[in-house]
Amino acid sequence: MAKPEQPESNEFFVNGIVAARNGRPYIQLSTTNGIKVQLSIADARKIANDIVTMCSRTEADAMLIKFFSKEDYPAGAAAAIMQEFRDFRHELDMEPVEGSHSDPDTGENIE
Repeated sequence: MAKPEQPESNEFFVNGIVAARNGRPYIQLSTTNGIKVQLSIADARKIANDIVTMCSRTEADAMLIKFFSKEDYPAGAAAAIMQEFRDFRHELDMEPVEGSHSDPDTGENIE
């Protein structure tokens, strides 16, 4: 007889491992029902950065909605300014990243 599937828990775990197969570090995301995903360090950092970015942006959206709901502004004003902020952030996100690497000992740029 098959064991009934347990309901998904609200608990979420983040663990780091070093794989025996290749000695590489990985991050595992899991719940009480098991591992959901295993990520390379680079992928985990990207996702973590995306989460922090979205937290900040969503807080800003909530603040705009709260502000515009307290004052006597025309209907749709909050949505309009929120869209302007989102468009502006998107423009900034699309700017190319100029990077360089420097020698940690000398500070000289490395090409």
